[in-house]
Amino acid sequence: MKNNIMLILAGFLLLVSTMTNIEAGIKVPGTIIGTGTKALLGGDLTDPEDDGAPEEDTNYNAKFTSSDEPGFGGGEFAFNVFDNILGPGNDKWCCGKGGIGDGEGMHITAELEAPHLLTHFTLSSANDVPDRDPTTWEVQGSNDGEKFTTIFSYDGDNLFTDRLQVIRFDAGEDFDAQTTGYRFFRHITFKTANWPNGAFFQIGEIEYFGTPADDTAVDPRSKLATQWGILKNSQ
Repeated sequence: MKNNIMLILAGFLLLVSTMTNIEAGIKVPGTIIGTGTKALLGGDLTDPEDDGAPEEDTNYNAKFTSSDEPGFGGGEFAFNVFDNILGPGNDKWCCGKGGIGDGEGMHITAELEAPHLLTHFTLSSANDVPDRDPTTWEVQGSNDGEKFTTIFSYDGDNLFTDRLQVIRFDAGEDFDAQTTGYRFFRHITFKTANWPNGAFFQIGEIEYFGTPADDTAVDPRSKLATQWGILKNSQ
């Protein structure tokens, strides 16, 4: 009897060890590249020159919209995820709207002038409360702002291991290499550890990078003369 118990125990321990090894071998998407504003890549599609003025909402190469709290500054408003700064207060988007329904999500969209193939992006945690970090979320693309296609999706444990942490995600490694260019890029969060109780959501920063879908060279120093941009460097 004692030998049988020992064999069963040994088998159980082996099973646990095997499962742990399998779990350890599962690739976690993204690469941690650092913490704080200095770790941001900069020069993304929404602000190639890194001269966006969030207080005036000028000098950006994109028009921003969101499901809640549209605007820079304010009370930790949504557009702060494109202010090129990681920090507390109005350097983040926090904290989720009440009465959110299942599958509704918290989302923010950057609309570009022309379609781009997404090559990589970064997502950053905010300064506090890890349980507000996205655990089920997607990056999506669209060309009409209404019908969105999932580019990257994640559903699992919190990817962030530190506050104000920047994680980079690459096409061909963390999501499929893109063959379709999009004018609209949307980040949408469907779940956090706190969801949907109290202050349940926050993001520090988002950066999108890509190449023009038509392979036409674009001078990043030129701001777009559109309803949401101003023409710069024209002289």
